[in-house]
Formats: sequence, structure tokens, C-alpha cells
Amino acid sequence: MEEPGKIRTYSLVEARPVALVVHCSDPRFQRAFTQFIRDELKLQEGEYVPLVVSGGVASLSEPFRLPKEFKFMKERIKFFLERFDTVNRIVLINHEDCRHYEALRSSLGAIFLQHVQHMTERQIKDLKAVSKLLLDFLAPGIGLELYYAKMTGGSPQSVVFERIPLT
Repeated sequence: MEEPGKIRTYSLVEARPVALVVHCSDPRFQRAFTQFIRDELKLQEGEYVPLVVSGGVASLSEPFRLPKEFKFMKERIKFFLERFDTVNRIVLINHEDCRHYEALRSSLGAIFLQHVQHMTERQIKDLKAVSKLLLDFLAPGIGLELYYAKMTGGSPQSVVFERIPLT
């Protein structure tokens, strides 16, 4: 048991990030994202910059309908790339049953799912569109990886990550 009034300290990690990882803030997925980043992407704490925001890349997918969100995300990515010149890899992750995407569908209406049949299709299309947008301002040599996290439906609920091709 801790002594009352005792100040706890917490350790920092040595940070020399080689990747920027953009994913949603949905609390249901945080453990899966962390495990995936560590086990599959082989990135340890301090080796990547997490950009965790509601909807993941959704804010970058609608520059004209969501200009403030688009501007914020684009500026953050540029900032991290300038601040951490060791970053040579950007990983974008969307996930199934994203509540931010559902909220966008509610606020933007039918146009949000225009040209797609399902929300999953929209999210994968967004990953590809955002990757093309990023390629326009990324320095040469920075790699892009796209992933889509799907629920398995098992009990307990779990997630699998599918790599999405850039084209």
C-alpha cells in the first residue's frame, strides 16, 4: 500500500521513432492496436509516434466537407514528420464498427456512402485515398502501409488485421 502524500514517478522511454501510426481512439480496440503494433509491425514503445484520433483516417477523407478536421490531421502529420526526421514509415489503420464513421454517415447523409455498398468498403476506399493524398507531400523514402481491423465474432471478441494494398 502506498504512503499517503508520496509522489509516484513514471518512466519515459528512449524515443527515436521510425514510424507514425494513425489509428482510431475507440477504447474497444486499443489493446488489439497495441498488440498488433508490437507483434506484427515489430514496433516497440519509442519506435513509433501514435496519432490516435476518433475515426483514424476519416478526417483526412473529406477535405471539403470536414475542412477543419482535415487541416488539423494534415498539420499534425506534417509536424510529426518534421519533428521526427527518423520516421520512414507511416501506418494507417481503420477498423470495423467504427462509431466515428457511423456518426459521419449520420451527419453527412446518403452522400457519405455514395459509390460504395457498405461501410467497410468506404473505410478501405478512404485508406487508399488518404495514402494517395499523403504521397503528394511525403518526402521520398517514406513507406506507407494500410490495414483494416476486422472483428472475428468469437467469444471473447477479437480482431484480425488485413493488409490493404496501396492500389
